[in-house]
Amino acid sequence: MELKGKIIPKDLEKVIWEVRDRVKELVKTYGTLAKWGRPFFFDPKEVAIVVYLNEKFNVSLDELAKLIGVDKTAMYRIVKKVREEGKASYYDKESNTVKTIALSLQDCISMVEEMLQAKAKATIVDVTQSKIIQDFLSKPIRKRSIIAGHEVFLSDKKKAEIVRDVQKIANFMRENGIQPTNPDFWTEDLVLQVIEKMNLSQERKRRIMIRLRAIPQWSTWFKGLIGAATKFAKPVERVIFYKDYLAIKKAWKEGKLTEQEFLVFALHLSTRAREGWDSGNDLEDAKSSLCGLKWENISWRGDFREDSVTIKIYEHKTNKWWHCDPSWLDIEIAQLLRKYAKEKGSVIASITKLKSIREFEAWYKKVLKKISKLLSLPFTLTPHDIRRSGLSILAELGVPLEIACSDRLALGVGWEDLKTAYVYYLRFSRTTKERVLRDIESAKKAIAS
Repeated sequence: MELKGKIIPKDLEKVIWEVRDRVKELVKTYGTLAKWGRPFFFDPKEVAIVVYLNEKFNVSLDELAKLIGVDKTAMYRIVKKVREEGKASYYDKESNTVKTIALSLQDCISMVEEMLQAKAKATIVDVTQSKIIQDFLSKPIRKRSIIAGHEVFLSDKKKAEIVRDVQKIANFMRENGIQPTNPDFWTEDLVLQVIEKMNLSQERKRRIMIRLRAIPQWSTWFKGLIGAATKFAKPVERVIFYKDYLAIKKAWKEGKLTEQEFLVFALHLSTRAREGWDSGNDLEDAKSSLCGLKWENISWRGDFREDSVTIKIYEHKTNKWWHCDPSWLDIEIAQLLRKYAKEKGSVIASITKLKSIREFEAWYKKVLKKISKLLSLPFTLTPHDIRRSGLSILAELGVPLEIACSDRLALGVGWEDLKTAYVYYLRFSRTTKERVLRDIESAKKAIAS
């Protein structure tokens, strides 16, 4: 099962579908789960799998509740009981009773990992039955590249791409009678021979080899065939600063941008939210990040100014709520927001009149392409560049990093990885450098006098 860029082992997928089918039958028979009046989990391992997918695969409880067809509040309550009380309840069909047992977070992880133990078989169809692939999917995996001197990790989407390549190799082996098809038994020579036999371009073969080396057990494979094992990547200066924001605001006033285009850009820059492309299909259903901004989560009294607003933002990646008052950047952002205000629903849908997240993603990328041209940038801004730029502007304005990344002040979404935040906090504008030089000269004069 592939869920929003994440690949889930088939053994776990099977249990989730069993629970889903059971819920459907219960609702069909009783009308609602409330009338059933007992847990919809019939085995502790089902609870453990839900907790494991949430903990190890970052599948949100909202997503799991939707998959199974149950109320998300009930799902949160079940998992909370495991995490905080170390207990879980399930319905025992044999005794026709509800049982409550001790089940901690670690119990859930151990139970599922034991269940997923790769069978000692050389031939398998689904590569997620491989222990090597299970470890790769469930654990943080460092990228081979080092960005600005510190480690970064593979995204779920990138992991899924790599596992798809592994599955293609296994499929080719099975179709051509090559053994073993279980990646746990693969060797560098075997995989290299198989890749050479596949009908692929040289560039495609090279790309597959690069991807396979992201799997820790294969990290030393293909040396000399695809370049150095590790590279040092210096981040491109892909941020904009406060003067750039003012230039874009002027362009809007001059009619070079629509009000909607300017407002979404300014809202993103001031909140510094993640984009939220994976938070659902429809904007109205989105819960997380920029796509998930909701009118009901906006307070019409700002933290910094009474005539501003305070926006509560949920970030699925960190499973945290943050709040931001956009007046730190510009009070006019809040004033524009008031023009589109509704009692509830999607902020982005109200502003853009778009319905799906995919439509909004395409629309926003076109807006940033237009903004990049207006600023005569040597590159085209991406949505994530706007998130980074918000942090760089806070640095430019002299806000300390520990405040810029804190959730104690309404300055926007925090960064859970302070090393990454530090990289973009240190993207200094000319204004910053000039101010620092003035401060240095002033301090030298004071000492000398």
